[in-house]
Amino acid sequence: MFYSTTLNFNLCTIKKNYNQKDHIKNIELLLDTRIEKKEYDLKNISNELINEAKKLLPKKDYIGFSLTQGNSYRKKSWALYNFIKLAKEIIKRGKIPVFFINDNYRLIEEIKSQIPSALFPEQKSNFKCPALVTALATRLECAVTIDNGVMHMMSLAKIPMIILFGPTNSNKFAPKYNSIKILDSKVLYKSKNINLITVKDVLDSI
Repeated sequence: MFYSTTLNFNLCTIKKNYNQKDHIKNIELLLDTRIEKKEYDLKNISNELINEAKKLLPKKDYIGFSLTQGNSYRKKSWALYNFIKLAKEIIKRGKIPVFFINDNYRLIEEIKSQIPSALFPEQKSNFKCPALVTALATRLECAVTIDNGVMHMMSLAKIPMIILFGPTNSNKFAPKYNSIKILDSKVLYKSKNINLITVKDVLDSI
C-alpha cells in the first residue's frame, strides 16, 4: 500500500475521496479500517526519569521555552531577542524561565549573559533522551515554543502551551488538546513572518 498527497493523491495505491486536511481519515479510507486514538500515558516514562526531572526542577512557577529548530531552511524561529524579552517579563511576574536547549553552547551562553537566573536542566543531567524532555515538561506551569520536535515531546505531558507558528501549518503540526494556545502569524497578521508575533501577544496568552 502507498499513500501520498502528491498530484492530488493520484499516486495512492487505491483511489478514494481523500481530504487534504485529515490524513488519519485518509489512511482509514485507504486501509478500510478504523484507527483508534490512544492518549500517551506518562506512566510509560521510567521513575528514574521522573525523579531526575523533580531533582532538576524541584520548585513551582517554571515557564518553559523552546526556540531552536532542526531545519534552517524554514524560517519558523521566533527571534532570540523576543524570547529574552519575554523571559525577563516572566521573571518580573515571579516565574522562573527554563530553556530547553540541548547542545548549542554558544546560544546557552548568550542567554545566560542576559538572563543569569535562566535554567538549562538538560545541561545538568547525564540522561540524554526525548523522554527526559517530557518528564521535565511535567514540572512546568506552561511552555512557549515554536513548531519543533521539542514542542511535540513537551505536548505529551499535556501541560498548557503557547505555540508560535509562521510558515508552517498549525492545523497539521500542532498537538490536539484543549490547553494549547496557537499564535499563528498567518492568522494574526496575514503573513508567514513569525516575528510579526509580538512579546505582548504571547504575554496576553500566558
